[in-house]
Amino acid sequence: MPIPAGAGSPGGLPEWAPLRENVADYVPHRTLKQQPSTTTGSADVYYLTFDVDTRPTGWAVDRLIADGIAWVISRVTPLHTTSHDTARLVATLYAAAAVERSWPHDDQSLQRANDMERRMESLLAGLVVSNDEANGGGGSGGDNLMPLWSFPSAPSWGDALL
Repeated sequence: MPIPAGAGSPGGLPEWAPLRENVADYVPHRTLKQQPSTTTGSADVYYLTFDVDTRPTGWAVDRLIADGIAWVISRVTPLHTTSHDTARLVATLYAAAAVERSWPHDDQSLQRANDMERRMESLLAGLVVSNDEANGGGGSGGDNLMPLWSFPSAPSWGDALL
């Protein structure tokens, strides 16, 4: 299995694991490489991935991705194959929010983290329901199950005429 998040990522990640680039899509300002030879911001480049020159580094983002995956799997088990894309999105938002919360970049970092976490919780709630339906659960939680009673047949000698 190829390493989904690049070199140095934790092993054993599922095939639906987000990449560093997926996380960078939600926090592109973290991947800005300023060109020291210019004085204007227009020459700066967004690399839209994490590596050794970004804050946080790619390895830190890999660990946050693994944490996000573990969190999703703990809430949605077994994960149906039709739920992989949404699970990837939830794990991506988890990692992006953790980047914003752990390495504040400006005054709005914590607000962005809170916004991503609210969206992530909403998506996770929908994922739990849709995954349950995909696995044949119907999402009812067993509310419409009726008890099944089983009694042995009455002995014939107990029905004697009195």
